[in-house]
Amino acid sequence: MRIGLGLAALLTGTLTAHAYGGCPPTGQWWQGERATTHQALLAQAAQQQVVLLGEQHDAADHHRWQLHTLAGLYALREDMVIGLEMLPRSAQPVLDSWVAGQLTEAALLTQSDWETAWGFDPELYLPIFHFARLHKIPLIALNISPELRQQLSQEGFTSVPAEQRYAIPPPLPASPAYQTRLQEVFNQHAMGQSPAMLERFTQAQLTWDIAMAHGLAGAAETGALVVGVMGLGHVTYGHGVEHQLEGLGIRHTFSLLPWEQADCNAPDPALADAVFVLPAAASSEPTN
Repeated sequence: MRIGLGLAALLTGTLTAHAYGGCPPTGQWWQGERATTHQALLAQAAQQQVVLLGEQHDAADHHRWQLHTLAGLYALREDMVIGLEMLPRSAQPVLDSWVAGQLTEAALLTQSDWETAWGFDPELYLPIFHFARLHKIPLIALNISPELRQQLSQEGFTSVPAEQRYAIPPPLPASPAYQTRLQEVFNQHAMGQSPAMLERFTQAQLTWDIAMAHGLAGAAETGALVVGVMGLGHVTYGHGVEHQLEGLGIRHTFSLLPWEQADCNAPDPALADAVFVLPAAASSEPTN
C-alpha cells in the first residue's frame, strides 16, 4: 500500500459529514448547500485558470465522471490542457507521441512504464487518453519519480540542482488543518511516534503536491484552461495542490469531486467548489 492511500481513506470518510433533509439527487452537481445545473457549473469552471478533478483511483464511475466533465469543459474551452498525476515528468515524450497519433495503446503503456509508474488498471484511464488524442489536447505528466520525491523531501530542495528537479520550487508549509489530517494518516499507518518520521511523511506529501502544482502552473502560463486529474487526497478541502498553486501565483482554481450518495447526507460545502453526486458504489479500498 502506498503511503498516500490512507490520506484518501481518511478524507473520503468525511464526505458525508453534513446531514440533509432529503437525498441529494444523483447525476446532479451540488455547490455550496444546493443543487446547480450542469450548464451553470461548467460555465463557471471554464472561466478558471486551473480545474482539479479528484478521483478514487480504482472507482470506474469516478473516471467516467472525469471524462464527461472534460468533454463538457472542452465544449466551452477548446484551449485545454490535461495534466495527469499518473505519470512522472520523464514520460512526457511518450504522452506527446500518443497525442500525435504515433503510438498504439500497448506502446503507450510499455513506453510510459505504466505498470511500475502507476499500476492501476489502465482500462480505467484509456478513455481519457483517447479523448485527448481525438481532439489533440496536450497531456502533461505532472508527477515525479518516487526516488526524486524521497530525495527532495528528505534532503531538501536546495540539495538537488534545479535542472534535476524540473525547477520545482520548495512547497509552502502545510496549513494547520492539513497538518492535522496528515498526522491522523500517519498515526493510522502505525509508523511510530517519532516526530522526525512524521516530518518526513509530511514533507513527502507536500513535495507530491508542489510537483503537480508546478506542472499545472507552467501549463497555465499559456492561457489555456488546465485540468488536473488526480487523487481525492490532493484536492479535498483545498489543502493540497490548490494551496500550492496559490503559492505559485495561480489565483483562479476550481476544485471538483465525485461524491457517492450514502445515507441521504449532503456533501460538506467545504470539500470542494462543487461535487457531482454519484450513486453509492460497491465498497472498494479508497486511494489517493
